[in-house]
Amino acid sequence: MKVAPPFDKDLGLEYYVTDTCPAGGVIKKNVEDFVVEEVLKDGVVVALEGVSLKSTIGGWTWIHVVKQNVDTLKLAVLLAKKLGISYKDVSLGGIKDTRALTSQIFSVRGSVDKLPEVPNVKFLGIWSMDRPMTPGEIYGNRFTIVLRDVEDVKCAEETVEKLSRTPLPNYYGYQRFGTIRPVSHMLGRALLKKDAEEFFHIMFCRIYPQESENAKKAREYACRGQFDKALETFPKRFLEERALLRKLIRGSDMWNSVMAIPPQILRIYIEAFQSYIFNKLLSRRMELGPINKPIEGDLVEVNGQVVYYTEGLGGDVVLPIVGIGARAPSGRVGEIYVKILKEEKVDTSAFYKMPKWLRVYGSYRRAVLKITEFIYTVGRDIELRFILPKGGYATVVLREIVKPADPPAHGF
Repeated sequence: MKVAPPFDKDLGLEYYVTDTCPAGGVIKKNVEDFVVEEVLKDGVVVALEGVSLKSTIGGWTWIHVVKQNVDTLKLAVLLAKKLGISYKDVSLGGIKDTRALTSQIFSVRGSVDKLPEVPNVKFLGIWSMDRPMTPGEIYGNRFTIVLRDVEDVKCAEETVEKLSRTPLPNYYGYQRFGTIRPVSHMLGRALLKKDAEEFFHIMFCRIYPQESENAKKAREYACRGQFDKALETFPKRFLEERALLRKLIRGSDMWNSVMAIPPQILRIYIEAFQSYIFNKLLSRRMELGPINKPIEGDLVEVNGQVVYYTEGLGGDVVLPIVGIGARAPSGRVGEIYVKILKEEKVDTSAFYKMPKWLRVYGSYRRAVLKITEFIYTVGRDIELRFILPKGGYATVVLREIVKPADPPAHGF
């Protein structure tokens, strides 16, 4: 293992599992350098070129969608609007990267006679189905990635070779927290503490160098209490900042102003905090021994059930995603879990005390990221292809190769 730089540590990504030197390089230099193709639970790949599915009689329509530089959720909203249906009647198996070339299945309730024209989106197939597309219908994603402008090819070659035989920690990747402004988890912690002043300070008084000049200026105005000027300066795409400021301008108190932010965004902040705690716990678990070998106190998944490990039981090590209903590990692992929550000044009761529409449930996540069909070629540019189960982050693989001190500078 190798200690990660401060940027990563602040997100709970405290280690690299490979002890090799940084190879450098840039991801997503071109959109086509990052290809994501959905893999269905039966192993069928929803490939860029097309996929063959068998229709069934039912009340749903599945649509093969290939998109480039398009946000998944915004496309779902637009598709609902164009088809004249509710957004709730559009479903999908997973959210794909925006800055990427992606291929996946959307589903809509009812039949579809004609699909709309949408910039940078192609609809390659359409099938009648008896069920919606949901996360339960997919295994994961196949990634085809080109890492360009590698600075040390020898380091890259050594790291990639090690990755093919080393259990990789199943961290949540950078995009879960933000890279230009890595604060989503901090905002989530402030929400759980019901500390509106801390939330405001993180949102407006923490200013990062890679933000746009307009955003920096707007945050400075807000931090100084010049809410009108801040609202005028923030571009319209800053939905959450503008919603909070409008409420303050109308005279609301700080907590109710925070609650004016769309609930789906507030939930993302709380989920980011859950991910941060998971990353920290996984990092500390790595200090206790190999994460592919259970130790006393671990939770393990055996035949789909999460139980406490006992000698000879086997199973895959899982760690809790803190929240309502998730049990804690025991022994040394449990002690570490409790210590982390104390350090963050949040306990599990905080999740119950949130407004009903912001209560987030806990669950479990495997400690090891399972990589399959891993192939690569190494040179000045590195080409990688591999499959990850749903919830797995390709950037967790890539950070081991690049080892970036400043992830945004490398395209993360």
